[in-house]
Amino acid sequence: MCLGLMLSMLNSTLVNVTTPQIGTDLHASVTDLQWVADIYTLGYAGLLLPGGALGNRLGRRTAFLLGTGIFLAGSALCALAPDLAVLLGARVVQSVGAATMLPQTLSIVVTEYQAPAARARAVGIWAGVASLGLAAGPVLGGVCLAVADWRAGFGLVAVLAAAAWYLARRVVPAERHGRPATAHRLDVPGALLGVLALTALVYSLIEAGSYGWTAPRILAGYAVAVLAAAGFARVELRTARRGGNPLMPLAMWRSGGFVAANAAGLAYFLALFGILFFYSLELQQIRGYSALATGALFLPMTVCMALFAPVAGRLTNRFGLRPVLAFGLALTGAGCLLLATQPYGDGLPGLEWRLALVGAGSGLMSSTMSNAAVSTIDRRYVTMASAVHNTCRQIGSTLGVALLGAVLHARQTGALGAPLAKLRDPAARSAVKAAARHGSTSPAEAVGRLPTATRRALDTAAGHGFQSGLHLAMLISALILFACAATAAALLRPRP
Repeated sequence: MCLGLMLSMLNSTLVNVTTPQIGTDLHASVTDLQWVADIYTLGYAGLLLPGGALGNRLGRRTAFLLGTGIFLAGSALCALAPDLAVLLGARVVQSVGAATMLPQTLSIVVTEYQAPAARARAVGIWAGVASLGLAAGPVLGGVCLAVADWRAGFGLVAVLAAAAWYLARRVVPAERHGRPATAHRLDVPGALLGVLALTALVYSLIEAGSYGWTAPRILAGYAVAVLAAAGFARVELRTARRGGNPLMPLAMWRSGGFVAANAAGLAYFLALFGILFFYSLELQQIRGYSALATGALFLPMTVCMALFAPVAGRLTNRFGLRPVLAFGLALTGAGCLLLATQPYGDGLPGLEWRLALVGAGSGLMSSTMSNAAVSTIDRRYVTMASAVHNTCRQIGSTLGVALLGAVLHARQTGALGAPLAKLRDPAARSAVKAAARHGSTSPAEAVGRLPTATRRALDTAAGHGFQSGLHLAMLISALILFACAATAAALLRPRP
């Protein structure tokens, strides 16, 4: 189960490092490369709820093996893709497999370890292995590029998926995780509306950076998401009243612990993926480090996450869920606040210890929130609670890049105001703005010929604007995490 979870984390971060070479090899544009990552996120987030429901219908063991097999096939197809269209299709296949596999991992773990103390330790290890996947992705991606090419990265993921499938078939007992005696009927209307709502939401968040937050297609996407979500809630309530099996039993949301856990999951991934994405740009484009070196520079954060996740289980056994989750959220918020106040021009040691503090807080809260999500609701809903929790995390990761990116790029565009005003060519101004919107800290490169002084002024302003926006994004992340810490303290019941 830990290997299955690690695969989804590894697959998300490894691709970010290999996309430049994919673009060169497959002649893909910047927009095409964005979709190599985004199409996986879109399918993964939209299908998590139906994927969780398959565990209730087919059995957790069968659903995990099915999802892992689909993920393996998608990874192998990615490694062999002759062109961009096949690669994008293979990424969709990967997302279907991950969405089917992932909800079963936590459900199987908490079913195997039902005693509170053993469950807390097991979930701590489960979350720690996920952190190792996050840490290993950029490093392994860099190694694959150094010794082979981007296809080797997908090949490695396929090999690990095969190992996870084999081990699960050998060790996951069918008597406890096989097909239920009374298999739940799949809630097809709820599944379709849920997929539509989540897909429209995630698509709008992804594309808002390119088209603008108030563009007609983005507003239409949000409207579709809201209407589909309202229809989903109505269908789920009606199904429950008629004695059926709703895709997401809304009764779960009456639990304050469940609400707190999912709010924490959304905030955690918002901050984490914002840090991974934008500090990768800062380290490579401003400080000039390679992709492999950048991956290694995140190790203090991700190693702390892996080390503190099992510790969180022991602390939960002693003090309960409430103080550990609230403290982990607050500590992560403090790390983000310190990143927001890091002096300009500060060296790597100043960055590394701040990232390590974020990692320590993340390790404490990651396993604790997952434990709270499945232990504060009726045991009948464990698989769906796992799917909902992972969906909230995935939405948070998309928000971390989209919302924080909008804040960052607004600051960067504002800083370019004075140098841009000196450019007389409208086409040159548009090219510089477009480059800045896509995260470039050297937007003057988008224009062929410019005077040296103008080029230097544009790049200096863009770099300062990027760092100013990054600090503001970290401040927003800190405030969100502090608010979630207060929410967890208020909604989680104190230990008796």
